[in-house]
Amino acid sequence: MRSIDRLLHPRVVAVVGASREPGTVGHEVFRRLVASGFTGTVYPVNAAASHVASVYAYQDLADVPERVDLVVIAVPAPRVAAVLRTCAARGVRSVIVVSSGFADGGPAGQVLLAEVCQIARDAGIRLLGPNAMGVINTASTSRLHATFAVGNPPPGRVGAFTQSGALAGTFLTDAARRAIGFSTFVSAGDRSDVSTNDLLEYWQTDPRTELVLLHLQNFGNPRRFARITRRLGRTKPVVALKSGQDSSGGAADALFAGTGVIRVDTLNQLFDTAALLAHQPLPAGRRVGVVGTSSALAALATDACHSYSLAVPGLSATTRAALARIVGHDGADNPVDLGPLADPDRFDAALRLVAGSGEVDALLTLVTPHAQVDRLGAAVLAASRDHGLPVLASYLGQDGMPAPLAVPDAVGSPGRGSVPSYSSPESAALALSRAADHAAWRARAQGQVPSLSGIDTAHARAVTARAVTGHAVVDDAWLPEPVVHSLLADVGLRLWPSTRVADADSALAAAHRVGWPVAIKIAEERFRSRLDVGAVQLGVGDPAELTAAWQAVRAAVGSGDMLVQPMAPGGVSTVVRMHHDPNVGPLVSLRLGGAVADLLADPVARTLPLTDADAAELIAAVRGSVLLLGGSGAPAADTDALADLLHRVARLADDVPRITEILLDPVLVGRRGVVLLHAGIRLAPPVDAPPPPPPPSTPATATATAAPATAAAGDSAAG
Repeated sequence: MRSIDRLLHPRVVAVVGASREPGTVGHEVFRRLVASGFTGTVYPVNAAASHVASVYAYQDLADVPERVDLVVIAVPAPRVAAVLRTCAARGVRSVIVVSSGFADGGPAGQVLLAEVCQIARDAGIRLLGPNAMGVINTASTSRLHATFAVGNPPPGRVGAFTQSGALAGTFLTDAARRAIGFSTFVSAGDRSDVSTNDLLEYWQTDPRTELVLLHLQNFGNPRRFARITRRLGRTKPVVALKSGQDSSGGAADALFAGTGVIRVDTLNQLFDTAALLAHQPLPAGRRVGVVGTSSALAALATDACHSYSLAVPGLSATTRAALARIVGHDGADNPVDLGPLADPDRFDAALRLVAGSGEVDALLTLVTPHAQVDRLGAAVLAASRDHGLPVLASYLGQDGMPAPLAVPDAVGSPGRGSVPSYSSPESAALALSRAADHAAWRARAQGQVPSLSGIDTAHARAVTARAVTGHAVVDDAWLPEPVVHSLLADVGLRLWPSTRVADADSALAAAHRVGWPVAIKIAEERFRSRLDVGAVQLGVGDPAELTAAWQAVRAAVGSGDMLVQPMAPGGVSTVVRMHHDPNVGPLVSLRLGGAVADLLADPVARTLPLTDADAAELIAAVRGSVLLLGGSGAPAADTDALADLLHRVARLADDVPRITEILLDPVLVGRRGVVLLHAGIRLAPPVDAPPPPPPPSTPATATATAAPATAAAGDSAAG
């Protein structure tokens, strides 16, 4: 955090590659540093010029007479390494490389990037970029505009980060148009050193930053991102636009949901949400009062609120009676329509009445063109100032903040208490819904990662290491059964007993040993889908039924070993999975099992670490969760035992990072306890390993009887 502070608060800046030609990157960076009123000293460095923009230029960074805190490098990629070596020799601590041609420069660029990163690392230099747009700091004591982006954001309370340099200009112009002030702005480019997570940690302690905006193309270190945002979001909302579709279908949503990050889908939504959070408090609930000058707009606003899970409740009899006296007729209720020629005094009285009723958590005002629009705006602003709930406006067809809705802060830009305005009631409702979601996340107990009994991390890692060195890992294949059993046992999980058999006589003998009735199923994983009718035969009660069941499975799937299991007690069929998503890291997911669920249900997922609150949310969010939680005539299942199983899967994934997938399918959740019928585990293949022999292709089913794990109580540090 200190190193980021030095990057954003330099006293002496040098621009290496400061060109005399307007429009070039080096020239524009230098001109903006000077024009923005930088509070320190700026030195242009140009080997071929004696002055830049009428300022004396030095031919080499080594010639600059002062110690330089920050160097902006704007020379061709092949020359950057030499400049960095000079920075190292001069004791420079912070560097911004705006030059391109590194990560985007093919194999040769990758070689240059590795060299540049090594020089910076060896010298203790924090490097932003390459291919960065630069940084802006609006602090009065450290005004800094070290970018070549067009636009000057007003000072404010928003910290903004974008990976894309192309979007930097959009960030600046949209922020200014919507009166969103920035504390700091960073466009990081290739993020070879300074990362999103570094900035998040800085903003967590920065008193000037109250809201964080992110544009992300990937997460870098997703576990660190999750830890930081989970803490940061408790006091400062984080709003993120994640570009690119998730390879695993909603992996980023899972990461954001568990950490309180507010995800948006477009740039407009990013700034719509920021305009509300930067200027207004969070809502205490989801009840919305709608007051406006158009019945048509009021209907649209009400529909939009319902679409985004907001309520537009009817008002109490007392409030309706008072409202009737204001509007001049009986029957007035929420939404309140005062008509296109609304008297400003009546408009003001209606706003104050609804806002102060205690019957709504937020106020949405709708304003059509009006002869006294400024007086209407003053009434809206007064309602926001006097009642302490969030107020939003929609001035028909007008985006940005109208002047009557702006509250200047200490430095003259719109500040806390300004009322954000939206071009449509739908945009306002969506922004308010996201703010309400975030408020609910904050109000939720943060939860803890529970302490678990029966954990043997050292043995699990040793088993994994032996599996790798013993060539049991190849081509993402499932591990052999004994290895799976051992790893699950190391976190206190046991599977339902089963016996692998090759022929009908062996199956009959196994059934006699385990006791009737039994289940017969194909052992090969490629045939285990429930959609392969006949691959599983349940409730086989005697030798004659076993013979028929054996023949039915053979007819359905052909040859291959089969499994004989005693029939498990009844329960709700679920599927628990942990897998490593390439973008966000390890995810634990849960869904209902069975053929219908396979077709219709999307799994609900959370990132690690998994807290008790996360596990409870997973169970409650599953489609068809009534089967687990009880209700509508269904008894409640043992969700405590299911949560315990989820935590043990998460613990195994966290303690043994080489595990890339754990599949428990199905897990039967009964009235008491859970039964794990089938399990598979994959490991990441070793790097440059010799070709191993092919392992079994079937996730393991247990061969020894043991009781399923039960929930373990205890406290640990928060996740």
